[in-house]
Amino acid sequence: MNGAEEALQPLAGGGTGSLFLYLFGALLVIALSFVTVRWLSRWQLQLTRGRRMRVLEGLAVGRDRYLLLVQVGQEILLLGSTEGSIRLIHRIDDPDLVAEWLAESQLERGPNPTSFAGVEGAVRANLERMRELLARKGGGRRE
Repeated sequence: MNGAEEALQPLAGGGTGSLFLYLFGALLVIALSFVTVRWLSRWQLQLTRGRRMRVLEGLAVGRDRYLLLVQVGQEILLLGSTEGSIRLIHRIDDPDLVAEWLAESQLERGPNPTSFAGVEGAVRANLERMRELLARKGGGRRE
């Protein structure tokens, strides 16, 4: 037997065992990747949650333009967000109105619309509801 035949000899007999070893290793890497991604997503979610502030609703009104309802303490702020700035549009600090909006916000959390018609209907309904609530007496003060 020469050197080349001796080098190939261990590979000839261990085909099935090494196949299972490679398969087990690949499954282990996939499982560890899955666990790591899940852990990182939960960690990121915990970092992005505020204790004193949270976004109640967001509405895209154009490319890189959003209206946001943000709860800060006992106030709700209507903010306009663009690519380069964030502006306060309206401040709602009436305790009764804030309590009502927070209750509505918690009740309305459900599945997101998936079709364009569903998204358009949701946008129209949200804008109409915002107009009605802002038009009420004691809806807050203008800034």
